[in-house]
Order: sequence, then structure tokens, then C-alpha cells
Amino acid sequence: MNETLAAFGYWLARVLLRPLIAVTKYRVAPEAPARALGLDPARPLCYVLPQKSWIDLFALERICREQNLPRPQRLVFHLPGPGQAGFLYLPALAEARGRRTWLSQLLEAAARRPGYDVQIVPVSIYWGRDPGQETSLFKLIFADSQQAGRLRKLVIAAANHRNVFANFGAPLWYREQLARLSDPARAQRRLERALNLHFLRARSAALGPALLRRAVVIQDVLAAPAVRRAVALEAQRRGISAAQAQARARKYAEEIAADYSAATVRVLERVLAYVWTRVFKGVEVRGMERLRELAQAHELVYLPSHRSHADYLLLSYTLYQAGLVPPHIAAGVNLDFWPVGGILRRGGAFYIRRRFAGDALYTAVFRAYVDGLIRRGYAIEFFPEGGRSRTGRLLPPKTGLLAMVAESALRNRARRVALVPVFIGYDKVWEVGSYFKELRGAAKPRESAQTLLKATKILGRSYGKAYVSFGEPQILQDRADAELPNWRERLAPGGEERPAEFDAFVRRIADENMRRINAAAVAGPVGVVACALLAAPLRAAAEDELVEQVGHLLELLDAWPERERLFVPERDARAALDWALPIARIRRVPHPWGDLLVAGGRDGVLLTYNRNMVQHLFALPALIASLFRTRGILSEEAILTGCRALYPFLRTEFFLPWPAADCETVARGFLERMQTSGLLLRTADGRLRRPDVGSREFSSFAVLGRLVGETLERQAMVVLLLADERHAGGRLQREKFEQDCRMLAERMAVLTGREAPEFFDRTLFAGYLDTLIEVGVVTQGAEGELAVDARVARIAERSLELLSDESRQTLRQLLARRRPSPASL
Repeated sequence: MNETLAAFGYWLARVLLRPLIAVTKYRVAPEAPARALGLDPARPLCYVLPQKSWIDLFALERICREQNLPRPQRLVFHLPGPGQAGFLYLPALAEARGRRTWLSQLLEAAARRPGYDVQIVPVSIYWGRDPGQETSLFKLIFADSQQAGRLRKLVIAAANHRNVFANFGAPLWYREQLARLSDPARAQRRLERALNLHFLRARSAALGPALLRRAVVIQDVLAAPAVRRAVALEAQRRGISAAQAQARARKYAEEIAADYSAATVRVLERVLAYVWTRVFKGVEVRGMERLRELAQAHELVYLPSHRSHADYLLLSYTLYQAGLVPPHIAAGVNLDFWPVGGILRRGGAFYIRRRFAGDALYTAVFRAYVDGLIRRGYAIEFFPEGGRSRTGRLLPPKTGLLAMVAESALRNRARRVALVPVFIGYDKVWEVGSYFKELRGAAKPRESAQTLLKATKILGRSYGKAYVSFGEPQILQDRADAELPNWRERLAPGGEERPAEFDAFVRRIADENMRRINAAAVAGPVGVVACALLAAPLRAAAEDELVEQVGHLLELLDAWPERERLFVPERDARAALDWALPIARIRRVPHPWGDLLVAGGRDGVLLTYNRNMVQHLFALPALIASLFRTRGILSEEAILTGCRALYPFLRTEFFLPWPAADCETVARGFLERMQTSGLLLRTADGRLRRPDVGSREFSSFAVLGRLVGETLERQAMVVLLLADERHAGGRLQREKFEQDCRMLAERMAVLTGREAPEFFDRTLFAGYLDTLIEVGVVTQGAEGELAVDARVARIAERSLELLSDESRQTLRQLLARRRPSPASL
């Protein structure tokens, strides 16, 4: 009788809920689950839902039908056969544990059939993406919950039917579980535990922890012991009352704290979906499946490259679309203006001042806020470069916020923390025109509602595609185990003392993150075309010749180490050029012998931004080509020796991912690829020579050699100036020396018509100097004084051999005619 009533209720519910299920809008992760999960269509399949819910089951039936998956069938009487699928609710496994049920009998029957196996696929259905607020009755009612009864579940489904997310987990094989534990009952218990853990982690990754009201978060920050001590010190230092100091701390907390709202995130997703379709021709995402697995067992800290204000919106949008909870984002306080500030704050932004060294109270409040985010398990995002790159290159990372996050995570004994590098690139950055003006000396425009209104003009333009690529993460605790001895005792919960080597530890993590960003780069078609065209004389090339050069560059990417992590959206050279022409505004000059393509004037300068995003991918083969500038034939050992000598400088400037010890192996891989492409030829005596001058390959070889010409020129400037200063014998201060390097580069840029703004970027010269210090050619004293080894003269002479005749002559003339350094007088 009970079974009859249950069956009648089931079919009645199916009929009544059919209209609701029909209008439900859902998103599935992973996309195309059958292919992504590697499901075997010839094997039986069983879906597992975390709780008993007919609404979830009906939604699953529709999703399976539309995703070309076997539809779930009841398992009461028989096991699913090949190509069929059953379903069960996780609680049924618990019921079968203590007593004999229909499910326990089926599992025993499956165990008795040696050739029978079933793919067990956990499926989570989320109605809405709101984790709920711990102190909000409204949210607790309408946010999806595993404890919801039938009536409340119906209300939740009705309220959130336009925002349903279905997460299919990796399949478990029943026979594999049984092989580990020969007893079916024990295998069943093991399976139940594995599924329980999966559902808990999947929910945490998709929805995140429950949210606290902003007022509660602020009160928690103000109650932190470190903040209370800072308030007392502030009152004493400024001679104000404790209440006034407390009010100042509260003001800081109000300025910082996010006000995360799932409803705002949902609205922003719809708005951004409209914007992206108007501005971009698509958003390409790579590495999401690995990230989804990582999120199940780790707290995530996203550390992306920063090239546009679109970055934080694009990353949060990408994560939300993929079924992962968007992070809390550290944003510059300059973005906290009406109306954007409040919207971003409700989308997860918390605000940070550009500089707050010396303000102990602000530091304590901000640190306490970050500590709370880590302690509660929220995903965090911040840009380690500290600001947007105006040149397209990665900037040297800043370590202040990373140090706070690392210390908090290690002290709080939180879940393992994964630091996730993210490459964000564009076929065209919409602020690039503003960057061009800033690098030419114009003031940076102040963010305001007025500039926001002006920015709406981008909606009428096309910027190609955007690219988001998630790189190989660093697990913070693993790095600490390897590099911070006894860190668990030295970074105890509630403590404030840091190990002496902690800052160096954070610096290594920061540098490694930048290298992993570049290892996950996307070789977009506009960037590859820019590399070829900007390396051509006068930024002009015949169209057919440019196609060949782009093709050779694309072939070289096959030799990139860990090639599977590198994404090349367009492998066909002609298609890549056709895509880039309108986006980069490359001018076509008709000619009877074949059209010419020119990146002229301002458009050519703006194109350097795209080149700089991917230039590092060709740095080592370009160096190899440069070694042939003054020699037509070289032995392989001579080439490898040159690579070993100069690779540290390339690694510093381009954040190349492999260590110096691996340089030779990587170089050999590129040498082999260059021979296959005809860019190098093997002589009868085993040496390597460049292509014949009249050959098609020589054109590509010459372009490749010029690709790092400016890098080699800057490196030559540094060592030539050092050799000159050593010969003069005066006192050499680092700050003054870096300034001289910049002035020399500025002068050379004017005399040789260089328009790339990064040519005289002071941070690049500082990086070269750091590399010389690292290899022992230069030593630096406590007060910044530099001592130069005699080897620098030989290095300077060798560096000149890699330059063009024009650059070599110009540099010698500039050094001979420069005014004496005041330090040497």
C-alpha cells in the first residue's frame, strides 16, 4: 500500500512539475560531460544524488536527455545494463549499511558477477548559487539547502529555476572499490564515504562558505587582538581618546570590507554576458577542469596578470560560468567611486590603498580582514603586479599582500592553499590608447563616473577575443615544508613573529608565480603577427612573406617545454593574419607584385602591447638566431654556451619558466625544431649555419633575430656602462647608475627612432643589474654602492657582437660623447 501511494505521488509530482522543469535554465559542468569525464558508453552507469529530491531527479532527467547522456532509471528490480543508467540517492547507501535493503541486494548481485562493472557518477544540482547568510532568515529560506523539506525545496526551485547549476563529478568504478576491499559491505561503506566527501567539496567549490553580514565582519575585525592593540597605540601616539582611535579603525574597516551579494553577482553575470558579446568575439578559457578538481580540496588564491580593468570582471565571470564561486577581490581604493564602488563591493571587491606603510592602524585592520577571509575559507584574488601593465609585459611582483595571505594561511592551519597563476590576455586591450598617452608623459586619468560614461564607447567596437588560462598552482604548505624549516612551530596561531627568512620565501613564491603565468600564456594570433611585423624593417612586409614568417613562429611553439599547457588558438598562419588585420588596424598597401602590410604611426606603437604579451615564447630561439649576427656558422656547443651565458638575463626580463639548469635542454629542443623548419642547416662537419640570404627561410630567421634586439641592446648598455664606470674608477651608486642607464636608452631611442615605451623602462635595467649581482659580476654594498668585477669588460665586448652594426656604432658613439658621471669627478 505504501509503495503504491509513493508511486502515485511520484507520478503526480512528475506531471505537476513538468512545466517548471521545462522552463528551467541550467548550466552544466564540465561542458559535454560524457566526453570530459571519459564515460564509457558501452558500460552501465549509475547517477548518485546527494539527497532525496524528486525535483532534482526530474531536472537530471532533462539535463541527461539534452546532454546526450543515458537517462536515469529506477534500480529497484534490476541492475542497469550496457548503455543504460540507473540512479540512487546517497541516503539510500546509508540505509543499506545497517540492514538488508533492495540496494544492498543489488550491490551483492553486482559483486557476484565477475564481469560486471558500473560507472558511479555523483551529480549535484544547485538551485541558485547563493550559499546563504548565517544571519539572514530570507536567504536561509530561499538559498538551496541539503536539509530542505519537500515544500521548501519546491519554493527554492520556483524562486531559482532560471539559475540552475548541475555538476557532474568524476566517475567511480564499483569493481575498483570492490577490488580494494573484497567484502561488498566494506566496499559499500568506502563508496559512501567517498561520495559524501565529494558532495561536501563540490558544494564548497560551487557556492563557497556561508556569508556573514558586513556589519558582523567589521565587528569581527575590530575585535581582533592585533587591532585592539593598534587602536591603543594610535590613541597614545596621536594624543587622542580611545573612542576616537576606535572610530578611526572602524572607518578603515568600512573602507576595506566587501559586501558580497549572490544576487548582485547574478545580475553582474547577465550584464557582463551582454558586454562581452558586444566587445569580444569570444572568451577562450583553458585549464578549468584542473582548477575545478583543485577547488574541491583547496582554498584558492588567484594571482592573475593585470593588463586591463576588465581583468577582475572577466575572471569572476569565467569562474561563475564554470560553476566555481567567484573570489573576494582586492581592488585599488581608486575604484571606490559612485556608482561603481558599491557595485564592485557587492560583487566581492574589498578595497586596498596603494600605500599604507607607516600607518600601523590601517595595516592592522587590513591584516585582520584578510585573516578573516582566509579563516572562513573564501577564495581570494589579487594582482601581484600591483597595477595594470602599461606595456603588455609582466611587471615585477609586489609582495606585501602576498606576505599577508601566506602568513595568515600558514598560521590559521586552514585547508591547503593553492596559489593559482592566471594568464589574462586580449587581442586588443581597450585601454591601450590611454596607456600610450601615459607612457608619453600624460597624467593617468582619474577613475570617476565621468570616465565610466566615456568608456561606454567601447561597446561599439570589436576587440577580438579575450583569453583566460589557469596555470600550474603552487601549494603554499608544500612550499613551506620545503623552504621554511619548522614553520608550524615558528608560525603558530595567534603569533606575530615571522621567521627571518619569511620575506625571501614570499619573494621566491611571487617570482615563481609570474613565471607560471607566462608558462600558461596564450599565443593569440594578434600577438604572433605583431612579433613578426614589428621585427620587420620599418614595420612593413610583403603579405606573402609575413604569412611565411608567422608560420615559422607558430612552428617554433611546438618546441616550447610542457607544450600541452601552451594554448595556440590559431595554428594556420594565413588565418592568424586575416584575424589580426582589422583588430590591429594593419594598413594594406596595394602593389602589382603583391600587397604590402604596414603597422604605421600610432597603430604600430600600440601593436607593441600585443607583441609584449607573447614575446617571451620566442625569446630563446630569438637569442639563438642573434648569435649568428656576426657569424654565419657556429658549432652547437658555441650556441649552447651563448645561451647559458645570456639566459639569466632573458629569464629576468621575460619571467621564463624553466630554471637556468634546464636552459641547455630547452635550447637543444629549439635547435631541433629550427632545423626541421629550415631556419638552421646542418653542415657536413656537424656545425650549424643560418639559411642562405636569398632563401625564404632567411627572411624568417632575420625577423626572429631582431625579435629580442631591444633586449640585447639594453643588456649591452648595462654592461658597457659598468665597464666604463669601472675604468673611470669613481664611486658608483646603484640609484645613479640606473638613472644613467635610462638616460642612455632615452637618447638612443630618439636617435634610432625607437617608439616602444618600454625600451627605457628603469625596472628592466634594475632587473639586469640584479642578475649581474646574482652571477657575481657585480656586488652591492649596504648603502647601494656597486663594485664591478673585471670580467665585465669581456662581457661587454661579447654583448656588442649580438647587436646590429647600426646599434653597435650608435652605442659606442653615445658612450664616447656622454658627459662624465658626477660620481667619477
